Amino acid sequence: MEAADVEDTPGAPVPWVRAARGARDVVEAALRRRDLTPRARERLEMVKAVALGYPLAEVARWSGRTERTVGRWLAAFAAGGVGAVADAPRAGRPPRADAAYLVALERAADTPPRTLGLLFDAWTSDRLSAYLAETAGVRIAPGWLRALLARRRYRPGRPKHTLGHLQDAAARAACEQELRAVGGKGGDGHRGVRVPLPG
Repeated sequence: MEAADVEDTPGAPVPWVRAARGARDVVEAALRRRDLTPRARERLEMVKAVALGYPLAEVARWSGRTERTVGRWLAAFAAGGVGAVADAPRAGRPPRADAAYLVALERAADTPPRTLGLLFDAWTSDRLSAYLAETAGVRIAPGWLRALLARRRYRPGRPKHTLGHLQDAAARAACEQELRAVGGKGGDGHRGVRVPLPG
């Protein structure tokens, strides 16, 4: 379907069209930004469509919004530009997991607990929550912490369980030296004699 000229349609809000066409380069530049929220992107696409000459009814049809909603966002753009189509700040408590907390979370999750002086080899959400409450000063429930890690596509690795840290280094070195001296198989380097087991 070819785009109709919005200015030629009866009752078309001419100020919207003029604002959209006058700021087409600004809208194109804003649409190239990677940090644009999906809702602001949708609204700017509406503005772009009007700037390209599509009628309000067609923009409403492909966007899945009512003509009234599309008209409201076009009027907001005409009055305030690109910034006017962004979502207003939402009411409520500010998030406890701010950017600094998320950085601390990723850093801790990627660091083996032993290197931080802790007495365990693997993180659990309870341990990670307690550690971050102590170091970052923000307590977040373990279940919510798991959700934050999943959003950031964090996949924990399997811990490598060894007993090397519990062994006496001097005794281990003495045993290895004795094994090298005997050749690892027996005193003379020959195979030992096999004796059948009774029964």
